[in-house]
Amino acid sequence: MSRFRLPKIASSEITPEYVWQSRRKWLRQFGVTALGAGLVSSLPSALLAQEGLDFGSRNPAFGADEKLTPEEDVTTYNNFYEFGTGKGDPARYGDRMRLQPWKVKVDGEVLRPREFDLDDLAKLASMEERVYRMRCVEGWSMVIPWNGYPLSVLLKAVEPTANAKYVEFITDMQPEAMP
Repeated sequence: MSRFRLPKIASSEITPEYVWQSRRKWLRQFGVTALGAGLVSSLPSALLAQEGLDFGSRNPAFGADEKLTPEEDVTTYNNFYEFGTGKGDPARYGDRMRLQPWKVKVDGEVLRPREFDLDDLAKLASMEERVYRMRCVEGWSMVIPWNGYPLSVLLKAVEPTANAKYVEFITDMQPEAMP
């Protein structure tokens, strides 16, 4: 006789069917989140602290209606394997990464290939804040604010061709900082 029992999951923890059936919307939101997380996490702390840098207002359409995860947890426990395989490695070793010059290059199936630096990206659209509940396949979740703008704004600036089907994100190669 098997001792395996399905875990009891509260109905409030189950993703509604209309959400998981909307795959394209989810993929679009994931792309925006990934871009935003990459942009914000790559900003030097001095830039984040500058006066006059507008990170936008809260977008009420994107809220988790839950308490935010403590900043200490968000900034010290993650899976950026570029810095090591331990959950705390990114917090310990992330400051080794060179941030200047820092650019985003968009090429391939686009009519207007471009390179954007941080100033270009900040001027491209007005920023907004969204609050997301991130759920990981490993079983943890966090409720975190995200600042940025939709990936579609960046894509409109480079005008993808009809042949473009995917967006590929390639990270920087810095073996001395990201072994």
